[in-house]
Amino acid sequence: MIFPIVLAGATDADIASSADMVPMHFEDATGVESRFQRLLSSINLPEFHAPTVLTSDTFAEVAHTQLEATGITGQLLLEPGATKTAAGVIAALHSLRASADSLVLILPADQDFDDANQLQDALAQGVLAAQQGDIVMLGVQTDRACRSHGYIECTQSLTAEAATPVSKFLDQRSPTFDGWREQPAAKLWNTGIYLARLDTLLAVYKKHAARILMPSRTAVARGLQVNGILTLDPESYRRSRGSSFENAVLRHLDGLSVVELDAGWNELDAWQVEPEVASDAEWEAWLSGSVSGEAGWCKTLPHSRKAPAERQTATLHESNDAATLASWYGDQLREGGARTAKQGTMESWGHSETLDMGAQHIVKHLTVLPGQSLPLSVATLGTHWRVVEGSAMVSSQERVQMVWRDQSLTSGGEIQQIDNIGIRPLHLIEVAPTRSIRMAERSVLSGVA
Repeated sequence: MIFPIVLAGATDADIASSADMVPMHFEDATGVESRFQRLLSSINLPEFHAPTVLTSDTFAEVAHTQLEATGITGQLLLEPGATKTAAGVIAALHSLRASADSLVLILPADQDFDDANQLQDALAQGVLAAQQGDIVMLGVQTDRACRSHGYIECTQSLTAEAATPVSKFLDQRSPTFDGWREQPAAKLWNTGIYLARLDTLLAVYKKHAARILMPSRTAVARGLQVNGILTLDPESYRRSRGSSFENAVLRHLDGLSVVELDAGWNELDAWQVEPEVASDAEWEAWLSGSVSGEAGWCKTLPHSRKAPAERQTATLHESNDAATLASWYGDQLREGGARTAKQGTMESWGHSETLDMGAQHIVKHLTVLPGQSLPLSVATLGTHWRVVEGSAMVSSQERVQMVWRDQSLTSGGEIQQIDNIGIRPLHLIEVAPTRSIRMAERSVLSGVA
């Protein structure tokens, strides 16, 4: 039996805004489960023990309510304040009533699967390596870099039958990564999902993170247990360093293996949430630090790049890159930059404000009130939206998807509606091709493309 540990913590920013919103993995809407709940459903199978959920005491009620709604019995482990994943994982390990050779599955609450079989198939490949003492990572194979993920390299090609040894792993916060210096046999993004034996994890903590292990273990021993909820002792837990699990433990290890998680990520989808844009400093450091021949390869990566604030607006208006335009206007809006609005219209759902009208694009700032929906016509092909503030639920005929602050999506013509599921106004930057606006058969409706 596998013992799941679900990391559903919160940042300081989440806690500071807890009166108005919840962390991304707890966001839900009428008829739409949160990512946390969908993840719990994917491990609600006979081969899994009841999950241990690590979350902040600030969001204990939300976590408990959503856990009960799934009908799954599990233990809540409450951190005092913001999450410390390295400390939280070892605390969760000490709270388990499991034998030393039991398998433990660590996974983040915001991980999404198209179906539960994806996780089951990946775990089936990694079980043997985990039983033999490896820490097995689940990764998504890629041919490009993304600063929001960790990096996994393998000198051997991946197999469909077993785990593959990892030749190099770098945490997403590592300053040393400047692109793949050689083309390894396999390159993967780290998903933050790990499978290992309990005694393996305890041993690596003892060797590499003893200063985190001891106070976290004490926090469990002195914690308050009430009705399946264990609140860690604040004074003991405070002594644990606030390191990530990857930085405190994984980066020191040689015994790492990886299996591919086919999570259904398809960059050719008609519309998708795009990665966070890279800052100019990161981009230039990436290119300047690359070895001969790699800089050109890096330039071909489909990163969105922030336009410098000092860049002339006229130049931006001539850009054909809708993502760049949306990113630039979003930054200007957030920073309170100069407004160039040409016209504004009050709508039943909020407010539409035209920021720029060029030969190729029309740029708008859309404000959708809480609980309201932005209706869209069929002529949305090529329209690009970027969330500046708030959270959006995007609906098409086939699926519903959540889009969060600083995330973007481009329509292939199938998006039907964008809903504000939060309690504060949703601010969007919309960049629509001018030709599609002319095709629309309505006078004013933001979201047309």
